[in-house]
Amino acid sequence: MTPTISLVNASRSAYWWFVLFEAIVSVVLDLLIFIPLSTNNGPVLPLFAISGIAAICLWLIGLSLLVRRLHDIDKSGWFVLIGLVPFAGPIVLLVFTLLEGTPGPNRYQP
Repeated sequence: MTPTISLVNASRSAYWWFVLFEAIVSVVLDLLIFIPLSTNNGPVLPLFAISGIAAICLWLIGLSLLVRRLHDIDKSGWFVLIGLVPFAGPIVLLVFTLLEGTPGPNRYQP
């Protein structure tokens, strides 16, 4: 039996590995900006531009992966908007990302 790669859903491990990667990249980019800022060495504007572009790219990839993760637990991708609700919204999204995926096919799998 060969494993199949789902282009629709994202497993818990795939989602959390990307979150770890995103955190590491963010820390490295922050260090690349704030070390020259604190020592007044070199131009910082290009580093801000690179950091901004990387942040936008990582945010878009993370958003699409979050929607795929929600599809894995048989929830609509529109549940991403629940994160805009103060206090409770991000907690609900965290719980959703920690839930185990639905066994077998669901309405979002081909």
